[in-house]
Amino acid sequence: MMTESFAGKINGKQKAIGFILLFPLYLYVIPRFANFGIYLLLKYTNITRDTTVLGIYLNLICSLLSFVLVVWLLRDFLIDNIKRFKEHFTDNFVYSITIGIVMIYGISIVANMIINFVLGGGSNDSANQLLFEDYLNNGALLMAFQSVILAPILEELLFRGLIFRSLRSINRNLAFFASAFLFGFLHIYSALFAGDLTQLVYLLSYGGMGFVFTYTYEKRKTICVPMLIHMINNLVAVLVLVLV
Repeated sequence: MMTESFAGKINGKQKAIGFILLFPLYLYVIPRFANFGIYLLLKYTNITRDTTVLGIYLNLICSLLSFVLVVWLLRDFLIDNIKRFKEHFTDNFVYSITIGIVMIYGISIVANMIINFVLGGGSNDSANQLLFEDYLNNGALLMAFQSVILAPILEELLFRGLIFRSLRSINRNLAFFASAFLFGFLHIYSALFAGDLTQLVYLLSYGGMGFVFTYTYEKRKTICVPMLIHMINNLVAVLVLVLV
């Protein structure tokens, strides 16, 4: 029987470091650093490689840096959650690949229907999706590793572990909203700040996925469940783009 308490704890010091340093670092500073790195390489070296390829490598390096920092900060929290997942392995695994996946694709279908209606049909991929496809076409293995392994673990620790768990003790509804909204905002803010206001509609899709990840975490009490659902979702997306 599933216990009622969440696995793992995040202390005040970890929350402070996470909110003040690591979250802004991952959300804004490191992506800007990657872009600046491409600019410097092109301007001051003889490198003539496609900027897409350079972007893949720098993006991977930055993601690895974020991954190491966040996992190190929340290592005890992550270990406790892994133990909880293993204690109820069959239930958690079956829940993830059935209810979790059905919810993800159900909310994605509804969100995409609304997006197509708002934008008028046709090809309405988000800027984030188009960039992902471009990177995947130029570095499939590296992007698969980043999107299927690194991103789900890193993003769930930040958005469900740090944000949701920290805010839940204050207000459960606020915690749900903040976790889902910020997760969605992460995937659109670059294009949004570049002036493409149509990207706001994609909050329905990415924010919806964030809600599902948060909901499944709330239900199963171990962050490994939304991590697994996140991994499966991204793996399917990679396989579809590579094989179809």
